[in-house]
Order: sequence, then C-alpha cells, then structure tokens
Amino acid sequence: MLTTSEPHLTVPAVASVHARERDRVHCPSVFASTLPGGKRMTRALAGAAGMAAFGAVPLRVGDEAQFSWRLACARYGPIEIGIAQFTPHRREMPGDQFGHDHPVSRLAITLDGSQTVTVAGQELVMTPGSGVLVSGDMHAVYDASTDATRLHVDIAADHPGFAPLLRSVRCGYWPPKTSLLIALSGFVGALLRRSDFADTWADRAAVRRTLEAMVCATVSSAPPVQEGGELVLSHRQQALQYIRVHHTDPALTACGVAQGLGMSIRTLQRAFADDKCVSQWIGEFRVESGLALLRDPRFVDTTLHEIAVRCGFGSTVALRRAVQTATGLPPSVYRDRHVGAARGAGGAGERCHDGSGTGYLPPAHPATRRMSHSVG
Repeated sequence: MLTTSEPHLTVPAVASVHARERDRVHCPSVFASTLPGGKRMTRALAGAAGMAAFGAVPLRVGDEAQFSWRLACARYGPIEIGIAQFTPHRREMPGDQFGHDHPVSRLAITLDGSQTVTVAGQELVMTPGSGVLVSGDMHAVYDASTDATRLHVDIAADHPGFAPLLRSVRCGYWPPKTSLLIALSGFVGALLRRSDFADTWADRAAVRRTLEAMVCATVSSAPPVQEGGELVLSHRQQALQYIRVHHTDPALTACGVAQGLGMSIRTLQRAFADDKCVSQWIGEFRVESGLALLRDPRFVDTTLHEIAVRCGFGSTVALRRAVQTATGLPPSVYRDRHVGAARGAGGAGERCHDGSGTGYLPPAHPATRRMSHSVG
C-alpha cells in the first residue's frame, strides 16, 4: 500500500557514472534507484483525514474515526519492501501501479488478521501465511475485515531481471504455509527491523542480491489465478477433497470448508451452483461412512451412538434419519441384513476396493473421539 508520497533514496556520489548509465538503458523508469539503498522509512496515517489521504473507505460505522495505518519500508534497487499495520477498511486500486511512477508487480503476504483481495474476477481470502501477486496495471479491491498486518514486495516490472518472469505471471495466489513465502517474509521482516544505517555499501549490495534471488524463486512458483470454468472446477475438486477428509468433524459446515480452503463462502457456493450444495455433500460422505461401518462384521457390537459419532453425525437420531432416508431401513435392520448375509457366506465380510478385506474405516475426528469417550 505504498504511495508516491514516500521519499525515494538518492544514489550516493560514489556510485559509478557508467553503472548509472547502464541502469538508465536497461531499466529507464527506475535507473536512479537500482543501486542498493536499504534505508528504512516510516509513515503513519490516522483518523478520518488519514483514511481519506489513504484513498480508503470504511466498511462499518466507526471504522473511519478509528482508522490507523503504519508503514515501515525500504528500497533495495528494483525492489521495495514494506510492512503495514492497519485497521478495517476498503481500498480500491484502479491499476495505477500502486502509486509508483513506474510499472510494478506487488507480492503481498498476510502476516496477521484477515482480508479479501478481489482481482481478475476472483475473490481471494487472505489469511495468515497466504500471498497474492498482482500486476500494477490490474484493477483490485482490498477489503480488510479485521486489524491486520501485511508485508509487501513491490517489484520493478521493467527491470531486465524480472520483466520476463512478471510477463508470464501477472496474477498468482499462494495458500497459507507455503515454504517460500515463509522464508521470504522472514527475511524481509528481518531487513525492516535491523539498524541499516551502519551497514557498509558492500553489505547492502549483498543483501540486495539475496533479496532478488528470493523474490525470483518465489514469483516463479506462483500458482496462477485461474479463470472461468476451469477455476470453478478446481474449487469444486478442492472442496470435495476437503469434505472427504474432514466430514467426521460434527461441526463441519460450508463456512468451515470455505475457511479451511482459504476461499470466500460466495466462491465456494459458485463452485456448487449446478449441483448439490456443500451441506448435502457433507451429509452424503457421512452416510457413506455410516453404511460402511454398519456393513462391517467387525463393528457388529459397536453401538449406534458410537457409529454416529465416528461418522460425524453427532447423535443417534441424526444417524437413524440419514440411514432411513438413504436405504429405507432403520440402521439396526440394515446392519442385521448385511452382517447376517456376510456370516452366512462364511464370515468373509465385504472387501474394499483394493481387495484387502479391511473395508473403509473413516478416521475418528478428535472432537468425535472426545464425545465417544464421554458417553462410554
């Protein structure tokens, strides 16, 4: 969220004239800043006047009066780094290069809090550890719903070391806990906390080289933001896999699925607009798990309540209702028919798809294990 009002660092007089001319030729818009800088600058805005100067609008009543934004930033050649702390607001970026006077791409990493970035027609939920790459000429809307801390890396898009890479990756999104994002945010945070005024020119040059290498590695790994039907299908597949793994959690809801995947509830709902809703899919996975346990001879002495808890229903009543709807039979009758048939056939039981004979046993969610122990 850096604007043009932040001062730029000047090139020291000891810099080579030939070096400056070389940068002028290869990177005309930032030639005066391509040599290492590293001097930390700070800026703060507050209140209604600060929100107006920042170009933001309130999300709720009271956000304007309580608005606060603090930035610490520094420049290392073609890369500007910064960490901003701010209160809830909405800010629309019209594709003005994030306030710079040269083309940039911004890599933003959420360190704390929650916000949503709407870009390329997609809503990207930014939770701690997630990141987004946005080209400076793209329209984007930033909604910060909570107090948050965000790190940004503004990369000169016309610099010969970055231009080819940024042309191929204009917009990308990283989910939380991506290793390269963790490494980059740790390094940038350390740079902005250190006392850089005592560093030698050689030290700052070495830091710049390291920073450029880390930014290149991170940007080249950016998962592209998909569009259209391909994106909807991807979201749907991610959601079904998440439900398959977590359906034994009795508290799982559509909102929980969206939060676990780092997407908005509206994005999740769009993925299932032409099919059963998310809640129905959660129910289907639970029924599938319950029927598998009822058919398994090894669970013939397991109570219906324990099966209900293990499958995520949470209560025997919910299990009975779901099994009756799916099969037309009460759970006890369904179990007697299948287990009795298996015993009559020699007790072999039903085999699972891989032929191991172990059947499908859903893992008990920690919450369900606690419920089962308390009942026992």
